[in-house]
Amino acid sequence: MVRDTTRRRVLQLTGGALLLGFGGASASAQDDETIEPETRIEFDAQTSGWVGIEPEAIADEDNPTLTLQDGETYEIGWEEGDGASHNIELVDENDEVVDDYETEEATEGGEDQFIEFDATDEIVEYVCRVHPNTMRGEIEIE
Repeated sequence: MVRDTTRRRVLQLTGGALLLGFGGASASAQDDETIEPETRIEFDAQTSGWVGIEPEAIADEDNPTLTLQDGETYEIGWEEGDGASHNIELVDENDEVVDDYETEEATEGGEDQFIEFDATDEIVEYVCRVHPNTMRGEIEIE
């Protein structure tokens, strides 16, 4: 399994290097891994942390930093989990939920564990309130 992860990372790095060699603005947007608007951001909810599933840029990453475009719409949540109770919340710098962007606690993921939201600089993290010390990741707004 380590070999597959290493191979995937090498391919990601190589792909990024190739993009940098082929042109200006689109290469820089790809290089910082800004997630495209209207993207569904999907996680595997594990008590030890959020594990990225989609988009590919966050696949297999634990609590990945999400770089989003200001004012654009995204969807975030989880379908798979470890059977423990989880939820997802989008919070500000004071760890307060922004604009009611939160789900109810559930032991199974699915459509009711996804939030559609508009990216603003008020949102700084995504968190599972049940496991806030391990299931927390940063959100950066461009």
